[in-house]
Amino acid sequence: MANSFFTGRREQFFRPLTHADRECCAAVLRSLYDRVQGPNADYSEALTRDLVLTIVFQALADPLLRSVVFERGRSVSAEEERTYAAELLRKLKEHGWIEDYKDPIDLKPTLKMTRAGKEVSEVLSSLDNSRARTRQRNMRSAKKALAAFVASHDVDEILDGYDFAARVVQDLQDDIEYFRLLLQSLTREALEQKVAWSEFNEFIEKRFTKEYAVRLVADSAERHRGQIVELLDQIRALPEDVRRGIDANLLQRAAWLEPQVQWRSPMLWLCDRMESMVEAACNLKLPMLRSEMNNYVRRFTSLLRQALSLDYSATSPLGRAMSLLKEQPPTVRADFLDAMAARLGTAEIRLPGAALRWTVRGRELEHGPLAPLVVDEASRVEATMRRAEAEAFAFSDQEVLAGLLPHLRGGRLSLHELPVTNAIEAVRVLHAVGAARSTEGQRFLTARKKAEVFDTPFFSADDFELEADLSALARGER
Repeated sequence: MANSFFTGRREQFFRPLTHADRECCAAVLRSLYDRVQGPNADYSEALTRDLVLTIVFQALADPLLRSVVFERGRSVSAEEERTYAAELLRKLKEHGWIEDYKDPIDLKPTLKMTRAGKEVSEVLSSLDNSRARTRQRNMRSAKKALAAFVASHDVDEILDGYDFAARVVQDLQDDIEYFRLLLQSLTREALEQKVAWSEFNEFIEKRFTKEYAVRLVADSAERHRGQIVELLDQIRALPEDVRRGIDANLLQRAAWLEPQVQWRSPMLWLCDRMESMVEAACNLKLPMLRSEMNNYVRRFTSLLRQALSLDYSATSPLGRAMSLLKEQPPTVRADFLDAMAARLGTAEIRLPGAALRWTVRGRELEHGPLAPLVVDEASRVEATMRRAEAEAFAFSDQEVLAGLLPHLRGGRLSLHELPVTNAIEAVRVLHAVGAARSTEGQRFLTARKKAEVFDTPFFSADDFELEADLSALARGER
């Protein structure tokens, strides 16, 4: 039978979060977690009673949290604050969030967060959207772990990289959920006949300008994906004897790999799985993020346009007229409406552009006579030139691969060995790596980045080695 969670001191574990001061309690737990396990943790100082009380006092300094603990507008003495802080500490100890602990060095009585308290407090801390965090953190961590494995061949690094790669989708899912919450808030405000201008302004000035604009360009998930793929290619290119030693260490360190790999190399299996997870995250979640961002901005601009052009609020002229009509007795309403009609009868009515749309039905439009279509030699030449310019550098992956295959008869080829005597050959070299990593090219080509950089009369670029699977190539030709 599985161990029960709500037993002993944890029987009423969540009771401190069910009272009226639960927001203050949650803020204290977040601060406690940051103090014990967060990036600002001070491991040289033990968690004492005075330190916990100080954290509670800091939470009470926030006017919003103070108002949920004490009656709004009432002056609160320091003694009342100390009494509340001591009572909150007692509740957290009584219900299994904090426990007494003796320092093994000097045997002084201290406090520490229980395992359950740390785990739940970490969740509360991660749900706080106002707290600053690095983005693409799992992408970046996977890249660093793979780079460390390339340098040291430590199997723990590649296992860490696999663990981070399994969570890369969370980087983009967090942003998608953020925009969905904004859209829900926008809809809720619209139902209350309000425009969520403050949230939109905060998004544009704080979140988009400082975070999303950078992450969509310089810190984009696609840039990290490209670097991760290059590191995986370097790992796949390790010599056979080195790979066998790494495979043996992986099976010894991670026994769960043996039923998964099915007689394949554990190192290569991990590389394939990491690449597929990163590719899936970018190909599925990144378009969803852009779609949610577009939906939010489009919905807000639509509501804002309606609010600016159609003001139906109680303070608008139309709203005041309707309220005045409602207040009139039934016998006077007809005269009131006649007076309004007389006033409005002299008004000039115009339709603003793009505000209203009219559908014309049952009316035939008279078209003037059209001039005969004349196709002369000059128009044919101009159309041919435009089509040739549009298609001059439009190469499909199949066309690039077809141009590379005659040079790959020996099995291996570097980009600097390809001829670059005209613009078409230059474009073929520039697109060679992308074509090799496409779905069609991966069947018989592998691209590995080299440390060298090569120059041509047209450009300078990183050199890559293309290796062809001659057996797969022969099957494809047949």
